Amino acid sequence: MKTLELTIVIVYAVAMLAIGFYFRSRASKTASSFWSAESNVGVLVNAFALLATVMSGGGMMGNIGLGATLGLAYIACANLGSGAGLGMGALLVARPLRKSGAKTISEFIKMRFPNKAIALLVPIVIAIAYTVYLVAQMKASGTVGQYLLGVDFNLALIITWAIFTVYVMIGGMLAVTWTDFLQGMLMMLVTVVTSVAALMHFGGFDAMINMATEYYPQMGQLHLPLLSYAGFFFVWVFIGLCSPHILMRVSTAKNPFGAAVSLHGGMILITIFTVCTIFILSTASRCVIGVDVPDNKDAAFLYLIEVIFNPFWKGLTAAAIFAAIMSTAAGLLIAAAAAISNDIIVGIFKPDMEEKKQARLGSLMVFVVSFIVLLFSFNPPEYITVLYTQAMNFLVCSLMIPLLAGLWWRRATDSGALAALIAGGGSYAILFFGMELPTFSEMFISLPIALVARLWAAC
Repeated sequence: MKTLELTIVIVYAVAMLAIGFYFRSRASKTASSFWSAESNVGVLVNAFALLATVMSGGGMMGNIGLGATLGLAYIACANLGSGAGLGMGALLVARPLRKSGAKTISEFIKMRFPNKAIALLVPIVIAIAYTVYLVAQMKASGTVGQYLLGVDFNLALIITWAIFTVYVMIGGMLAVTWTDFLQGMLMMLVTVVTSVAALMHFGGFDAMINMATEYYPQMGQLHLPLLSYAGFFFVWVFIGLCSPHILMRVSTAKNPFGAAVSLHGGMILITIFTVCTIFILSTASRCVIGVDVPDNKDAAFLYLIEVIFNPFWKGLTAAAIFAAIMSTAAGLLIAAAAAISNDIIVGIFKPDMEEKKQARLGSLMVFVVSFIVLLFSFNPPEYITVLYTQAMNFLVCSLMIPLLAGLWWRRATDSGALAALIAGGGSYAILFFGMELPTFSEMFISLPIALVARLWAAC
């Protein structure tokens, strides 16, 4: 166990818990306070919170491991798609969604399409997708604890789970927003400093890329099926258009203009973050691991940290990775809990529940969802970025057509939205589990099927 590194991480964890307790009384007042942070969050805070939400444990660790072991072009597609997706979200979704007054994506779709089947299926899709996404974040926490702090994988996983679960349960979206803001700033600081340190250690980018290419000649090549590259890019573009944990940031903004500017700010921050993590840190990580790829490919970045940093910066880097993990996990957790609590239990079965009881129910659902995720997290698969992107691919294929139709087409009908939801999500599941297709290419079949189903049902 590494004392200094562990001490820094503990101080960081205590600070996150303190924020949760600070917002406890405000978060418990009403359902709006718990789910949408009283709709009073400024642009700068929201922009950094978006960075932390989107660039998760996968963004700081899994993406770098993927770039180091499968080449720069593959993961660059996903990260560039993330930035583009927030830009598209600002243009197409932020204003009309914020004006609708809905606290969640599910609530908007329910308001726009008052159909019981839609009201039930949408939160179920969100809960399934985010459970898988959360499992990926849990793997990242165990890996950091094991490699950087000398803590047992399962112990690190449980401690991380307990921390973010507690501050989300007691502080709601207010705690999630302010912890994400601080975590986003820490992530950016550590990423920039690590990039500079790596360039200095290896003698500049030219020397670094030459060394990495000697170890792995396909480092800068397109050596996978082109549909995989295209799918990785476009799924993250579309995530920016319909992902609940990202678009919940729209409901926290003070007004529609602030919501749009926040998404643009997040897009700029993610682009800077992408340049550092993909093109510099993935390359440097390959230089460290050499020809032989480690069994845990997601740990490639951690090998780099061991080489270039002293214990203080190792601890700060570990805190930044935990920040990335917990910020995204918190956003995913509150979105999944909202889907079950706000959209199913209250929205369908208990519409007259008092506001304070809704907030308490939301807190309980946070714990229930989080505990289920913990049970699935002890034996996760490799490549956490691929794992959670497939989960989000399912969500995109299910929800994007109904959401955009509801926002932009006044004549969109309940039957069309339901047909698109079932056809998109169902066809994705069939293609993913029943056919051998290039990774992430299912969406190029499922989204047209969803669109045709929507148009056909409207006739």
